[in-house]
Amino acid sequence: MDERYQPNETAELEIWREATTIHGGCGPVGLALALKRRGFAALVVVSHDGLFLKSRASQSGEVEAMQILQERDLAEAYQRGIPVHLGTYSLDDLSTWMAVGWYPIVMVSIEFEAKTITHWVVVTGADPDYVFFNDPLKDPAEEDAATRVDHASFASMTEFGPSREKAVILAGLPKMANVALPLPRIHASHQPRPDMPSVAGPES
Repeated sequence: MDERYQPNETAELEIWREATTIHGGCGPVGLALALKRRGFAALVVVSHDGLFLKSRASQSGEVEAMQILQERDLAEAYQRGIPVHLGTYSLDDLSTWMAVGWYPIVMVSIEFEAKTITHWVVVTGADPDYVFFNDPLKDPAEEDAATRVDHASFASMTEFGPSREKAVILAGLPKMANVALPLPRIHASHQPRPDMPSVAGPES
């Protein structure tokens, strides 16, 4: 989105610090906020309205910390006008969104140090056989830095945990905030409770 930008470890750690829910890792709403703070448009799609990635917490204190941070992020997202939609998405949806100018940042599950964890990759395209994405764990200087997987593998790796959680952040230039977004599979059914900001955000 900005060819002049040169990523570095300091910027990476700053984004992690802004987006993390600690025990759940970087959350979708936190990452969207990091984009918004840097002048980009952002939109979030999550598969449910409960505590996201709750299965990554191992005790009640961790769950409580994640809940506090998620509620804080949702409140700020609402204030900043970041839409947060409930629902799932398909590969066709990703292709449709890319065609109008969005960059999908998709949550995937990977094996890391003998654990299954969540990770975020940028989908760059798809053909009848493969999905292509940029993986920040790969050295961009390597010839095979761009990763590809078949459609079935992509569908499997974009679900996490026993609840098969899914999330995607759509990132774009500031003008994308005014672009009508095709949302063929997304619904916003969450009814806000007095004690928790609505996941559905200001556009519900």
